Amino acid sequence: MGCKAKITVLIPTFNRAQYLQECLDSIFSQTLPAAQIVVVNDGATDHTRRVLGPYMKSVEYFEIAQSGKPAAINYGLKKASGDYLWIFDDDDVALPEALERFVEPLETHPDYGFSYSTFFYTDTREEGGRIGNILSESQIPDLRERGFLIPLLENNFLGGAALFARTSCYAAVGNFDQRLLRSQDYEMAIRIARQFGGIRVAGGATFHYRQHKGMRGSLHDRFIASGRLGKWIEYNQIFFRELYHNLALTEYLPFGQSSGECSRQGLIQRLAIMVSKYLLKEIETDLHELEKFDGTNPFSDQEKAIIRNTCPVWTRCGSDCPEILNLVRRIAVFSPSVRRLREQIVRGILARLRKERDLHLIKNNILCLGRLYFRL
Repeated sequence: MGCKAKITVLIPTFNRAQYLQECLDSIFSQTLPAAQIVVVNDGATDHTRRVLGPYMKSVEYFEIAQSGKPAAINYGLKKASGDYLWIFDDDDVALPEALERFVEPLETHPDYGFSYSTFFYTDTREEGGRIGNILSESQIPDLRERGFLIPLLENNFLGGAALFARTSCYAAVGNFDQRLLRSQDYEMAIRIARQFGGIRVAGGATFHYRQHKGMRGSLHDRFIASGRLGKWIEYNQIFFRELYHNLALTEYLPFGQSSGECSRQGLIQRLAIMVSKYLLKEIETDLHELEKFDGTNPFSDQEKAIIRNTCPVWTRCGSDCPEILNLVRRIAVFSPSVRRLREQIVRGILARLRKERDLHLIKNNILCLGRLYFRL
């Protein structure tokens, strides 16, 4: 590929010496070489410097006092000189044609601000600690009917290095939020997606998202691998509380739909997203807002689809956050609109139950149904 665009790869690192060499080798093995590779050592206390020794003449290396991943990225952003920027985790491994594939659609379509791809969930070999077997490939939802932002708010399908952007996009939206020691990439992806269009990379995955049992987080919030989900929820809640107030209801509607005609649909969509983040106060507010609508007015097909697609989240609430189901049950007693919502949730769960074979998930579905009607 005769591409003259300059690409910067930015790698923040903290105590990942055992994985860093394989990560760097994958970047130096690209079919389209990066013009600049920036490594920011976020106060590592392991043998990171020794691992980096052979690469020092080929990377721009910086050390900062341990401050957390978003601070390290922000430091590196100031050093980035490329037209494009790929922020890459220190324990992941890029496929050889990743940069070439990411940049191609952006060079061809200058109106887009970023490109994106799937990635492999890949395990780590016990001996040697290198990338092992591919476990699965990430999924990108159908974006044709609902647009890009709504599915992204529902679930972060742009985790980590799945997003590749023009450096100007980062300049326009500002620095990473340094409060977010987890989920900083998710919050940034939402900011970029609100301002710029994205285009999917042709083909499949571009990198291996390493699965391993090592410690996560910064020195200020260190946790084991099994605690990842709880930490994602904790940090997601920080910025989704703010998004609740900062996003207009129209942003919860597919592009082109009128807010006047679809204000209930926007409300139901926002409610579904807040349920996925377990935000009780915001969920209660939206349930009371739903009360104000005519309870005899049937849900549209689009509204039913939103509720149906959220059923896996309602099911998880049966065990993880029963307070949400209790809210629906209490408000449904005197609100026809919320009763109609509950009816659609129940229909969706029953449809899932007919197909479910996993005993644990069957139990959660039944528990969810019970809590929607009884105080369990």
